[in-house]
Amino acid sequence: MELRRLFFLCYIFLCTPHVQCEKHLLQYVYTALTKPAGFSGPEFSAVGLYDDRRISHYSNEEQTWKRDSQNSDIWRDTEEPNESRDRFIDLVNTLANCTRSKCDDLHTLQRRIGCEEDAVMNVTAFDEYRYDGEDFIAFNYNTMQWMEKNPKAKETKMKWNKQTRRNHYLQSDLKTCMNWISTFNHSISNAPDVHMFASEAPHDRSELILTCLATGFYPKHIEMKITLNNSNLEPFNSTGVRPNEDKTFQMRISVEIHRDEKEGYECHVSHSIQTNTTSWDGNYNCSEESRWQYLAAVAAAVFAAVVLMVFFMCIYTRTANKKLNSQKNSSNGSSGKNVTSESSDPLTAPDSPENHESDTPSQLIENRDRSQETNGATCWTLTGNTAAGPLCFPAVLKHRLSCKHTQQHLHWTETRFFTTA
Repeated sequence: MELRRLFFLCYIFLCTPHVQCEKHLLQYVYTALTKPAGFSGPEFSAVGLYDDRRISHYSNEEQTWKRDSQNSDIWRDTEEPNESRDRFIDLVNTLANCTRSKCDDLHTLQRRIGCEEDAVMNVTAFDEYRYDGEDFIAFNYNTMQWMEKNPKAKETKMKWNKQTRRNHYLQSDLKTCMNWISTFNHSISNAPDVHMFASEAPHDRSELILTCLATGFYPKHIEMKITLNNSNLEPFNSTGVRPNEDKTFQMRISVEIHRDEKEGYECHVSHSIQTNTTSWDGNYNCSEESRWQYLAAVAAAVFAAVVLMVFFMCIYTRTANKKLNSQKNSSNGSSGKNVTSESSDPLTAPDSPENHESDTPSQLIENRDRSQETNGATCWTLTGNTAAGPLCFPAVLKHRLSCKHTQQHLHWTETRFFTTA
């Protein structure tokens, strides 16, 4: 009675309005199987559990308990129930009318022993058996008697109720179970890591979603709230407590705030007997849509800069080429004109009599054989001061000679002539 009163006072001191004391369960589960012909699985297994976390297991190879946690503080005042592996296997064979070497069918026997502490620190101890999946027998700690849960358990109940020494040992578990739970609770407990972050609200760019995340904590019960200048804000979203892969837990809550209000926000997290307060630094992450819009704007600016650069380079190159061509044309002025004039007029080719501007009619006589006329062509006959007598020229040459030798008296007569092959 004194022990319960002491823990009740601890409850009044520790379980403040911010931290709700939660239930805890410490239990050991045993399983034994008969071995019919052809069965190759293990015939015995046992595991120790604190809440939903394994703390120890029985090794059939070493035939001893293996503790998952090596924390010596946990096992200083805690030990597995005194249940013999061989005794438990013999019990299932007795109930199934089998021997260890021979059994016709597969049968199972399970035992669950431990205690549970509720939210107001009331402790309930239990020791119960199930046979082939059905309740079989259970121990009453108040009367220190076994109670049958199945008609097949009458004989077992009578036999076990005579084992008063063993029953007293089971009753003592009630006095130590609360100590065991308290030991595990403090030794396995992990404080949460708390983070605050914000992101743009998808429906309103003027709003932000401020989130508080607590993760890595154990046991699972936790309380969280976000405040602005010590005033509680109503969260619009909460994930609830969720498990992590390492058997710890996480939880997050979110509120909507105005983008321009970045000071005075805090997250308060209460876990076990600890309270953690974290402030928001005012930074926030852009939404995916905003990031894409920013990247698109940057890409458009870069593209425009490249286009303008190419445009100005083209203008510069074109202007430079024009200046270069102008300089070349200026340096080659007169010679370029003569070459162009001569090459464009077949009558002024190098072999033509007209290629020599100083040629006189007498000189033209020497080149007369170069002129070819077709049958029935019209030519102009040059008479006058020519040593070779009358000469016949095409109309074009007649005109040019007249222009070049204006100081000489040239007389032209239109003549129709025919040539023979």
